Amino acid sequence: MIKPGIPFIPMEPVPYPEPFDDTNFGFQVKWDGTRIIAHSHGNVELFNRKKSKRTKTYPEIVDALAEALKNTHAILDGEIIAIKDGKPNFHQLMRRDKASDPRTIKYLASRIPVTYVVFDILFWKEKSLIHLPFSQRDHILKSSLNSSDAVVVTDTFPGRGKALFDVIKEKGWEGIVAKKMDSIYEIGKKSEKWLKIKNRRQITALIGGFLSEGKKVRSLFLGQVLENDLVFIGRAGSGLDEVEKNLLFETLSNIIENNCPFSFPPDVKKGEKPVWVSPIISVEVEFFDYTEEGYLRQPVIRRINLVS
Repeated sequence: MIKPGIPFIPMEPVPYPEPFDDTNFGFQVKWDGTRIIAHSHGNVELFNRKKSKRTKTYPEIVDALAEALKNTHAILDGEIIAIKDGKPNFHQLMRRDKASDPRTIKYLASRIPVTYVVFDILFWKEKSLIHLPFSQRDHILKSSLNSSDAVVVTDTFPGRGKALFDVIKEKGWEGIVAKKMDSIYEIGKKSEKWLKIKNRRQITALIGGFLSEGKKVRSLFLGQVLENDLVFIGRAGSGLDEVEKNLLFETLSNIIENNCPFSFPPDVKKGEKPVWVSPIISVEVEFFDYTEEGYLRQPVIRRINLVS
């Protein structure tokens, strides 16, 4: 049993290797954002997947939901995303999500607008809906909540996962989720009735430092520029052959800097001795998605751009 105002751990999908078509499933876009459960019970409260409050972090979402729900007791499941250059940008969103000072939150809200994409409804008008099949919950959601600039009800595509995945891949988005139409909502569980199919994406990242073995690079410290800051997005070494490791060591050794170029220095393990460099050389990196900390998951270096 669930009740508005009492946080819980949401249901999660499990990985699946490839897109498929099946009339027993409904397919939705997997947004590159942060999972948020919205509770309405006289006021609106937001909680993340770890049950931490995010109500003050996203005031525009709280206001939009309060206007849309009009004090109706409800629980919605979805993701908050930040759009940049036509697609969700996880690092822009993390700037919003990590802000705690009210003045900073107000400033960032004006610079980095966010959208709450709702993909499920779990409670509506004094009644828990978690034991209803997904197809019925999806119908209730779409008939009960209208989309606005700040709150959007996501589309569900019955049976056609391959076509949706092709669109996602073309746009460079994160992936799709397949949900069995008869699946109930299992609080706190990872269920094979929900499947996530991820698109392996590619980005350009700047090299801000490296670790070496002898006279060759072992791994790179990578970042991207956001609001004139170089934001650390993770380490990568996989994908480099021996020739590239030697070439990078020689090239990076000519642009060594005394100070770390990242706005927030990355954690360094005991015994590691990173060499910081001027972030003027970029690499093309293929990856699956981002960790909750905003780091690349399973990065592989595909190309070195020796001219920035």
